[in-house]
Order: sequence, then structure tokens, then C-alpha cells
Amino acid sequence: MYESNHERRAVERWRPGQRWYHPALAALVIGTSRFIMTRMNHLEIEGLDRFDALMDRAGRGLLTFSNHVSLFDDPILLSNFGLPGYPNLRWVAADAINFFGSAPKAWLFTAGKAVPIVRGAGLDQPGFGFLRERLHEGAWVHFFPEGGRTRDPRYLLRPRLRNGMGHLMAETRPIALPFYHYGMHRVLPIGAKAPRRDNTVRVVFGEPLDCAGDATADALTARSYKALRALEQRLHPNAQGDTA
Repeated sequence: MYESNHERRAVERWRPGQRWYHPALAALVIGTSRFIMTRMNHLEIEGLDRFDALMDRAGRGLLTFSNHVSLFDDPILLSNFGLPGYPNLRWVAADAINFFGSAPKAWLFTAGKAVPIVRGAGLDQPGFGFLRERLHEGAWVHFFPEGGRTRDPRYLLRPRLRNGMGHLMAETRPIALPFYHYGMHRVLPIGAKAPRRDNTVRVVFGEPLDCAGDATADALTARSYKALRALEQRLHPNAQGDTA
């Protein structure tokens, strides 16, 4: 399943299950993230009511997904949505090497409800199984379907999405909510050691996608990409006129 021992050890460091200190640690990270986005920088959110409305979704799983620009789009950005208490916070698919590559990282990001995913290891790896279970239970999961941060010099979406999220949609039939953000490349550029200040970040939520029915994983992936591309063309100044 894994191509290296480094990947295997990263996943083995993950110890899911709430500890007594996890809520306090998460609250500290959320508070710091909000300070970065609202005191050091300026955050504009359009359509947050669509997210808020889905907090009461009668037991359906919620899968939010977005473009990916900086290493800490989550939690720095998502911490500024109207968040529930710790038991109902999102689970997030996170790169195993970046976030579980050492014991201190694994300790911190496990508390933050991150789930290690090894790129290229397939859909049978433990992280995907865990996320399936959470969606079946009606929990909130966040996913970066590009499979990593964009390397486009204009910070545009990658040409296609990975199909892992489409398979989660097809297997668990959640309500899926896309959002697109622009400006995080200035707050935390690739290689930066600390967040920058005096930048504006804009977020726009799209319409919910109901994954019920017989749509395939490929079809759901294509729908998700189309939704993100439409939001990108609304929000990104360099996206007008581009084609998928």
C-alpha cells in the first residue's frame, strides 16, 4: 500500500480518539487562526449562510471542499466559519507526510481532527476508511480534492481533481458544499515561516450538491470540479477567459 517506510510510520503515528486536552488545544488553534485572519488581515465571506444552514441536516454527512493554496488553508481559513463545539468540528483529510511526519506533528494534528492520507496509496488506506465512517455517521468532513496545493503561478485550480473525493461522495452520499478562496497565497506563501499581514482574503460558497442518487464517482468528481471552476471564475481576477 505504501511506497516507503516513512509513509507507513506517518500513518502509524495517528491515534484517533478524543483525549481530555483536545478541545482546549483546538480552541487555542481556532483563536489564533481567527486573529490571523481578522486582526492581522481582512476576511470577506460570501454565502456563509449556506454553510450555517447545513449545521442542521438531519443526520446527513456534510462534505465541504475547496481549492488549496497554502499549507494551512485549514485551519487558518476554516476556523473563521461559524464553528460548532469540538465534537462536531470538521474532520480534514491531511497529507500524511506533512502533518504526521514526526511525533509532535502527529500529536498536534490528531488533536485538530486531521486524518492522514498518503497520496497514491489508494482508497483502501485507513484514512479513507475512517472518513467514510464519519460521513456515514453524519459528521462534517473537509477535503482538498486537488490532492495538494496548486503550483500554478497564478494560483489557479489544477486541471483536474483527484477521484478520491468522488468515491467518498458515491459511497456515503453526503451533502457536498463547495467554496473557493482567493488571497491565502499572500497570507502564507509557499516557503513562508510565518503568516503575513495586511492582506484581503475573499471566500465564496457555492450551492450545495446533493450526492443522493446513482451518480458515479467520476460524475461526482466532474460536478465538483465544475462547481469550483465556476466559483473561481467569479472570484479570481486571473481566471476570466480560462477554460477547464
